[in-house]
Amino acid sequence: MSRRSLDVVGTEVIREHAFGLAEVARRVPLDTPVPSCPDWTIADLVWHLTEVELFWTGVITSRPTGPGEYVEPTRPADDELIDGLERAATGLLDALDGVDPAEPAWSWADEQTVGFTLRRQSHEAAVHHVDGCLAAGADLPAFSPAFAADGIAEVIEVMLTGVPEWGRFERGNGVIRLQPGDTDDSWTLAFGRMIGTSPESGTEHDLDALDPVDEPPDATVEGTAADLHLWLNGRGDLASLTVRGDEALAHRLRDIAASL
Repeated sequence: MSRRSLDVVGTEVIREHAFGLAEVARRVPLDTPVPSCPDWTIADLVWHLTEVELFWTGVITSRPTGPGEYVEPTRPADDELIDGLERAATGLLDALDGVDPAEPAWSWADEQTVGFTLRRQSHEAAVHHVDGCLAAGADLPAFSPAFAADGIAEVIEVMLTGVPEWGRFERGNGVIRLQPGDTDDSWTLAFGRMIGTSPESGTEHDLDALDPVDEPPDATVEGTAADLHLWLNGRGDLASLTVRGDEALAHRLRDIAASL
């Protein structure tokens, strides 16, 4: 986890957004649709974050070698869901409290540290707090430019780029740049395909992929870090941003992010 991540994520961020979701969920019926998560209701959203936080609490407290050791919890009755989310958040916060982010801990990503959980769960809770606010018609939580930029970086570095040792990246057409106006960050990505056969499953892969490059873009998407973060995560509109160049590449990037 980068130095910047350590400065902007942490247990207080998880607390703010997990309990923030619980608070907005209490304002509306549990069957309220969540527009940013098609087919989900507020009840489904609350249970999803609860499950996620229970899972990662187990990772930090038990330090398993893989996800197969986890026993899935039973979904409680609807009238117990919100209290259950608050208990799950408290358990995760207790598990993370005082633990060195550099300590080893399993994850599904290349980074195998407690810091991965700390960062991922900060952004997970924040995005789902946004989902709850969108469903309830409430004001969205305010993200600092640094926190939003770290969220963009995590999506790009952890989810959108990188090829396993058994795969290869084949360059395609198009280069896009994301350019926040309120931080010094920028990300320039080439479109292509990730091709290879997994040695574990034998599955052949030929998937949309992106690769960081240092060259002039065919399209640049500009805006505040918060607006870029929300758009990249499917919680904001491209209309809130400025696209210079080939707008089709912006839609293509968002489609790839949505498929993950």
